[in-house]
Amino acid sequence: MLALPALLLASTLVSASPVQQKRTAAVIPLPARAVHHRNKVFNPDAAKRERARVYAKYGGKNFSQAFNSTAVSPIEKRSEYHPAPFDIQRRATSGHDPLVDVFDTIDEYYYGPLSSSSDLWLPLSTCSGCPGPLFKTSSSSSYKISSTPFTIQYADGSSATGKVATDKVTVAGLSVTKQGFGAVTKETGNFLDSSSAGLMGLGFTANAESGATPFFINLVNQGSLASNVFSFYMSRGGNSGSELCFGCTNSAKYTGSITYYSLDSSATSGTQYYWNIKSGGFSYNGGSSSGSFSAVIDSGTTLIYIPTAAAKKFYASIPGAKDASSTVGDGFYTYPCSTNLGSIAISFGSTKYAINPADFNLGAVSEGSSSCVGGIVGDDVGDSLAIIGDEFMKNWYSVFNYSTKSVGFAKAI
Repeated sequence: MLALPALLLASTLVSASPVQQKRTAAVIPLPARAVHHRNKVFNPDAAKRERARVYAKYGGKNFSQAFNSTAVSPIEKRSEYHPAPFDIQRRATSGHDPLVDVFDTIDEYYYGPLSSSSDLWLPLSTCSGCPGPLFKTSSSSSYKISSTPFTIQYADGSSATGKVATDKVTVAGLSVTKQGFGAVTKETGNFLDSSSAGLMGLGFTANAESGATPFFINLVNQGSLASNVFSFYMSRGGNSGSELCFGCTNSAKYTGSITYYSLDSSATSGTQYYWNIKSGGFSYNGGSSSGSFSAVIDSGTTLIYIPTAAAKKFYASIPGAKDASSTVGDGFYTYPCSTNLGSIAISFGSTKYAINPADFNLGAVSEGSSSCVGGIVGDDVGDSLAIIGDEFMKNWYSVFNYSTKSVGFAKAI
């Protein structure tokens, strides 16, 4: 049995002797990382790594072709009725582990299961130079390795390679008996610079490089969850409480009701790779829209990436904003730090969802600079796709509903 000790720097998530429960739910704490230095100055190195991850996940995809032999049907038009998911607050025995916070200033990058990727991979004990924690295959009687190669390549040169394997995988007491995953024997680049024990993707099967059904979808298929959803709460500023709720929502983490929006496969040639929904675009201070796009809600991305034309139109509404592609990086913009920012919002349906200006502000360009870097980046990563990351999710509790093929939002506490 494979008991995952960590997922991208997360603290211990699983039991050494898990007991599979029928129709249950589990809460997983998420540590955080920042793209600011401790003095809240913009961190260009972190931004470059973030940009490379986004390009690797979205920029190199050919959306007109499936990535493996699994056939995926287009998403049907569905009723707008969404039954309420199981609320973990109704379960008195639910456990909440403490959050391990990496930085004590503004939190931007959250480590844990990712809603955009679809693969599970982790380094083996035979992975030379890998920082780990590492999985010792000899300790599992159910581990089986195949001859199928597994490779994930990132635009910054980082990679993870090995073979596709299967084992019983347990996360927070939830188990899949024969879960396919990438058994990694070599890591390069930035993977060697962090205490990463792998990655768990929560996207759709069509986007799995391994060809394996993702862990969450396997839980759904075997009827393990109280509700076929997962939800994220992201805290900020060093506060504890960030979490992933498998099979549940947590009403203690949001106010009001959850509003759902159907998934949009039109941007990916009718096949659902990501948790993406239609958006009317961004606006500043209630002004005109930046232009519509299909928005991927991605817990594994720090910032917000929208088509370059939309970014140009959005920043034209902010007084003093300038294209900083030549100084900060492609697609980045700056604005005067002295600006009292107005409302920054993205629209879904007829509702506008505001982002706290403090989350939008990535810090001064450099120590003592009067120019600050904006957290919305111009990047043409796909056919009218935008990537909406933690900068948005810290403001809005996000629910991913597999049964209704929709994403919902409620105001985060």
